[in-house]
Amino acid sequence: MKWNSENEQEVLRLRSAGFSYEKIAKALGATASSVKHKARRLGQSANLDKYKHTEEKRAQAAKFLVGSNLHILETHGGFGGMTEFYRDFGEVECYDIKQDRVDAVNNMGMENVTAVKGDSEKEIYRLLAFDCRYDVVDIDPYGMPSRYFPHAFSLVDDGLMLITLPMVGVAQMNKITIRHLHAFWGVTEERGASYVDAVLCRLADYAFMHGRGFEVLDVAKIDRIYRLCLRVKKESLCDLVGLRVSRGSCQIDDKQLDIWE
Repeated sequence: MKWNSENEQEVLRLRSAGFSYEKIAKALGATASSVKHKARRLGQSANLDKYKHTEEKRAQAAKFLVGSNLHILETHGGFGGMTEFYRDFGEVECYDIKQDRVDAVNNMGMENVTAVKGDSEKEIYRLLAFDCRYDVVDIDPYGMPSRYFPHAFSLVDDGLMLITLPMVGVAQMNKITIRHLHAFWGVTEERGASYVDAVLCRLADYAFMHGRGFEVLDVAKIDRIYRLCLRVKKESLCDLVGLRVSRGSCQIDDKQLDIWE
């Protein structure tokens, strides 16, 4: 079934009337899984807090945000829930692909906040081309954060990176989704700590590609998402791999190796 505004509104009407996903799917000629995911997407677009988890995200970030005059980037400003929080710590630059969301942030009249309509998956390349750096980068997409890596690490020399990671199954599982999880994140198991561990291992690889290391400050499970908080720091590749070089030899951890002059 192809989704359109008419059957999307019917989903919302039937859900508000108390119908199950299975009954709505039968009425529309769709699958229950498809209806469930569509209802969730519509809830996100309607700015419902049970899908945004603003308070939980703020509480986590508050534990690690220090100082003022920070330079902060939000890849997805949404309707300004986190933007309003971040502006107390410095200058905020946020993007969103929907004009009504950008307008909502700009209409809040917050100083030191710049909201821009744009696809941050593409805009991030422009920021890198202009050698932009941030103290905080919040990557909070409506799906997987895959397409922001590895290059997003180059936006931070020494600061925080917060990443929203949907649980497996939030996106409809099919052969493409399964292949995506494996290709980007090395995920072969569907549930539990093994999933988060696989993502963190791949993030470490991505960080290394751009000469960064990170410390995991917090992993919060909030409803159907994980919220990762990393302390990212630019480091030399030698330090990242434990390599110490001197003339005529090098040492990797505790092993001494002779090299050519």
